[in-house]
Amino acid sequence: MTRTRSVPRAHLGVASLATLTLVLAACTGASAPASPYASASSAGAEPPASQAPASQTPIASQSPASQSPASPTPTAAPASPVAAARCAETPDAAPSATVQWNIPVVGGEPTIKAGQAVEFVTTGLSPTVAEGTNGKPAASACIDKTIGSAAATMSVVVTFYQPGDYSITCRKVPETMHTVVHVR
Repeated sequence: MTRTRSVPRAHLGVASLATLTLVLAACTGASAPASPYASASSAGAEPPASQAPASQTPIASQSPASQSPASPTPTAAPASPVAAARCAETPDAAPSATVQWNIPVVGGEPTIKAGQAVEFVTTGLSPTVAEGTNGKPAASACIDKTIGSAAATMSVVVTFYQPGDYSITCRKVPETMHTVVHVR
């Protein structure tokens, strides 16, 4: 095991800083900088004016948080959960269409634009609103909720984020309570 010793920054010379920078780069897997000096706002031992501008301080004086190890080529940030979802319950959204989710269904098969919402409203039957067909939710249904019981909300607002045709069914009465939301 190799023992290391902490050397105060003020005692490091320019050559020692360059060596320390190369050793740190080798240990972290980072490529060595072209110069042992980088801009930093913290005060520290200044290199001689002939070797670096006076406004720069040695890399060794930067905090570890300000040094970044080598990383793979940056990629695009992951999409937000909402952008990745096909549809989702959005209680505060203003609906572009309303479906009376009763027997019979009134206002079925609305056509909306991607990013718009549909409100499913009931009068107390406690139906379910589920993405799926024949009373069975899809494997990864983006909505599957019971509405209309005395203690629960009498409606649900669903925003559809991606274009496509969304089959909506009721688990309890699939024969008469089903529709398709067309998203353009």
